Amino acid sequence: MKRFRKRPEITVGLVVGAILTLAIAGSMDIFLPLDQGGWSEAIRKSVFILFGHPWEEVLALRIAVGFLAIFFVTLIGAFIGALFAIMISGFYKKMFQILDHHEDK
Repeated sequence: MKRFRKRPEITVGLVVGAILTLAIAGSMDIFLPLDQGGWSEAIRKSVFILFGHPWEEVLALRIAVGFLAIFFVTLIGAFIGALFAIMISGFYKKMFQILDHHEDK
C-alpha cells in the first residue's frame, strides 16, 4: 500500500479505468441493435456452452456468470487504466525534465 501512496497516478488510473469500463459495458445494450443481443444474450449463450441446456434457464447461475464476466472486464479495464496513467505520468515527467534542462541553459 505504501507504493500506491507514493504513486497516486496508479490509483487514479485504476479507478478511472474501472469506471470507464463499467460505463461502456453498461451502455452496450443501449447502443447495440436489438437483433445482435447484449449482455443478457451473451451470458445465456455462455451458460449454455459451459453447463448445457437445463442450466440455461437458472437465473442464479446466469447472475453469477454475469457478475464474473463484468468483474473480469472491469479488472482488465482498471489494469489498462493504470498502465495508461503510468505512461502519461512518465511522459509529463520527461517533458518537465527537458523543459527544466532547457531553461537552465
